[in-house]
Order: sequence, then structure tokens, then C-alpha cells
Amino acid sequence: MSGEPATGAHLLPVEALPQLDVPLAAGGLVLGQSRPGQPVVVRLFGNRPTYVGIFAAAYVGRLLAFRSLAVGAQVTVLTPRPASWQSLVGAAPRRRVTLDRPGQPAPAGNTAVRPLLLGEDVGAGEAPLRRDLSAWQTQLQLRPYVTPQLIAPMRSYDLVVLQRVPPEAVRPIQLAFGLPADTARWFAQLPDDMVAALAGGRVQFVNLVPTQVETAAFGPPTRRDG
Repeated sequence: MSGEPATGAHLLPVEALPQLDVPLAAGGLVLGQSRPGQPVVVRLFGNRPTYVGIFAAAYVGRLLAFRSLAVGAQVTVLTPRPASWQSLVGAAPRRRVTLDRPGQPAPAGNTAVRPLLLGEDVGAGEAPLRRDLSAWQTQLQLRPYVTPQLIAPMRSYDLVVLQRVPPEAVRPIQLAFGLPADTARWFAQLPDDMVAALAGGRVQFVNLVPTQVETAAFGPPTRRDG
């Protein structure tokens, strides 16, 4: 079977172009797929600040930061381990990703055309859950694991992305988010290439489906931090 379309070419006179109305779905960042051919899209940027908590290996943080470039974002990563983020800098267009020390203020003046993703590589240390941000700015906090102290504050995020969690964390997360036990039990069984996305009282299990370019830049998905 050939890859050619089943119908022939259609010609349209130039004067008919104003009559065309092409509906566009709301755009966003492709987090992955819920099943083959079913993309999961999240809105990371809007006319109010957005707060995202990532409880996963640095691989997931690098992958989502890289994908945010496709929706026009400028990325600033505050990290005590800049070597872990050099692969992102190398894969990104020039001057689109900046690395800086933890605690630095967020850049200003972002717009819908050039929003800001402020990635905070917190590690296991302490840090405020929220920064005072502006419209078209998103704070993405990356932590390797869920700790008992963080489970209740997790609900303050607009979006939570979980990689595989320890079995003892499943029940507290289930209770904090009001999830069915049959759903929450999968949090401790996720393979390295899957995450759980929690937002608005819902959870979706998402296969990250890295592209060839992403795999070349960051390697295969892993739960090992670094």
C-alpha cells in the first residue's frame, strides 16, 4: 500500500481563501501519550502564573523543559548541579536555555509569544513551593522523590507529575488527592518511561514517548536521578 492520499489534488482559487475557516484546538505541551495515538497535552502557560511539581528523575525535568521550547518558551533552570543540565543546553536553540544558581529572581517581561519556564532543581533540599510570578510564567519544581512532608503541599500545584514512587507513599498520595485505591496502586508500579499526571482532581497515566532527537540528547527514560 502506498503512502499517497486516497484522493487527488484539489485546487483553490486565491480569491476563495478568505472563506476558509480552520478551527484550531487549544495548544499546549505534549506530555506524552495515554495510549498509542492519543496525545496528552497540558497547558503550561497562561495569563496567570502556573505552578508545576515534578517528583521524578532529572531526566523528566530535562525532557519537559526541552518540549516547552516547542511552544516558544524561554527556559531558565536554577540548579546546584549545572552539569546535569548541559545536555538540555546543548540540545536547545542558542540562548533559549539559561542555567543559574538556586535562589536567583525570575526574569521579567514574558508574553504569550515568549513565556518563561522557570525550572527549580530543588533536589531533596527545602524550598518554598511557590514563587511570586507574573502572567506567562511557569514555575517547575523538580524533586527526586515524594517525602511525607511534601504530600499535603503537593495539592497547591496546578499540575503534579509523578514518576514511580515508593510503596509507602501510595496511600498518603491517594488520600491527599481523593483517588480510588485501584488507581493509586499503580504509582508504585510505573515503568521508567511512564508518569502519572495529576490535575483538577484527575489522574492520567502517560507514556513519555521520547523522540529520536530527545533520546539522542538525554538517553532513554530512567528513574535514576542525575
